Amino acid sequence: MNHPPSRILLDTDMLTDCDDAGALAMLHALADLGEAEILGVALNGIDSHGLHSAVVSAINTYFGRPDLPIGVSPRSAEQTPTKPSSYSTAIFEDYPHDGLRDAERPDAVALYRRLLAEADDASVTIVSIGFLSNIADLLAQTGGRDLVAKKVRAITIMGGAYPSGREYNFEFQQTGSTTQACLEAWPDSVPITFIGYELGEQIITGKSYAHCPDSPMRRAYQLAYDSINRGRPSWDQVAVFHGVRGCQHQGRDLLRAVNGRNHISEDGLNTWEMDAAAPHAYLELNSPPEDLASAIEALMIAEPKAKH
Repeated sequence: MNHPPSRILLDTDMLTDCDDAGALAMLHALADLGEAEILGVALNGIDSHGLHSAVVSAINTYFGRPDLPIGVSPRSAEQTPTKPSSYSTAIFEDYPHDGLRDAERPDAVALYRRLLAEADDASVTIVSIGFLSNIADLLAQTGGRDLVAKKVRAITIMGGAYPSGREYNFEFQQTGSTTQACLEAWPDSVPITFIGYELGEQIITGKSYAHCPDSPMRRAYQLAYDSINRGRPSWDQVAVFHGVRGCQHQGRDLLRAVNGRNHISEDGLNTWEMDAAAPHAYLELNSPPEDLASAIEALMIAEPKAKH
């Protein structure tokens, strides 16, 4: 039975780690397969080079979708993590893209409002693979929470450690209180699925790029942590996989959901409350990690359907 494509709005930091680049490549591959429709990409955090949105544009261009809308965080450096991207300068200089720097991009929160307003009710899946600042700011605006409740069918968030712990996206610098504010304001009618640090760190991918043609993703894996030779955990790719395919691949449940409610402290510590009727879930492996890694890496290295 064919299902309509998942309509995905991706929210990524695209900063020091290369799994963001692998995750966006995956999403394009899923769109090429007819399983996903990419509505747009929002950037959270700040690249001190001012170029991380150009990485998104370069990957979009590589996959033949150069006109996908891109927005950047409206927050200042005092309000959100600011780091140098490991690969944005090289990709800006060496690969085709739209030529825009981060300062020339539209506001990511305004992009959310436009894309959600244009969408059918309960049709959009948000995949968050960075900090939750854009979503927190949207929810805090007049009408933002109602817009999310009306238009978003689900959100998958890479963040936290389960059942309880600390993780970079939720606790780094200013993000703890932002995470808390976002999840407290999120409407209970829209389910949240969390991908924890402990899950993604088991899924090692990236080495296959060594045998692939040159691309922005391949360069990102070369420059970030020597991941093209060592491999890299797939935190963000698991989130994209779930946002589009859920827990299944080829009729097998590779993942399983644990229902409950995620409680976030002001400093970003997450604590899980078990409750089968609650609107949150975190994921656990339901198969050998190599099975999920293989499914993810095949999508990461898929050649574009359209010529780039």
